[in-house]
Amino acid sequence: MQTIAMASGPARRLLLPAKLLMLETYPGLLDTQLVKSVLVETTAEATRTPRELPIVGGHLALDFANTVDDPEGTARYDHAGTYEELVGWSVRIGVLRPDQASELLDAARAHSRSRSAALRRAHELRRILIEIFTQAAMINSGEVPAAKATIPPTLWNQLRGFVTEALANADLVPADDGCELTWPLTARLDALLWPIAVAALGLLSSPQVARVKKCAGCPWVFVDQSKNLSRRWCAMDDCGTHEKIRRYVSRRAAKKSEGHS
Repeated sequence: MQTIAMASGPARRLLLPAKLLMLETYPGLLDTQLVKSVLVETTAEATRTPRELPIVGGHLALDFANTVDDPEGTARYDHAGTYEELVGWSVRIGVLRPDQASELLDAARAHSRSRSAALRRAHELRRILIEIFTQAAMINSGEVPAAKATIPPTLWNQLRGFVTEALANADLVPADDGCELTWPLTARLDALLWPIAVAALGLLSSPQVARVKKCAGCPWVFVDQSKNLSRRWCAMDDCGTHEKIRRYVSRRAAKKSEGHS
């Protein structure tokens, strides 16, 4: 029996420098306007593909929630925007083996409607996970009043359908440390969502949910595994670096202002 197995092990962090957006004020217009300047790029830069998505959530469900890179910025890119990209991400994270991915892609090419439906379900599951774990992060940070410090039943009801379907198709097999859930290879194009849905339930029902945080610089969520729960950023060399640059620019501006006063 071939299986779709849940990913395990530490998450890798693959980060490339983010492009900086420059702003210039152009004179000579009827009103002085702040406009975004076009970055000077080589032909290669202009045609380059998006950066490899950083894997920083520390948990399968959170990594899936984080599949839109730079979600509120100018470099926004959905790494699960097409079915092919969704399958590629699933291979990279360990949900699918390459041979399983190949079979699903063959089936997707032959059934365009099923491919579109599977992608819609993937985006719906991702939306639910973003809302649930953002709420969990807000509860953990104290942003949500104690009286409302719970996951809304409506969100659980939305996730429950995915979890129920995943469990209905799962097999329980022996593993090194007990038993684990696996899924037989199937022609169903949304089968790769099953391990993600079950992983989300596992996180919600474990003590680890108290360690879920939202990045201080972007909407991504992660499990804070630091001893004193001091992690603030999805990654120090991404949002953490941006914050350092922002503070440096602010200090420089403040010193200039003091010098002119």
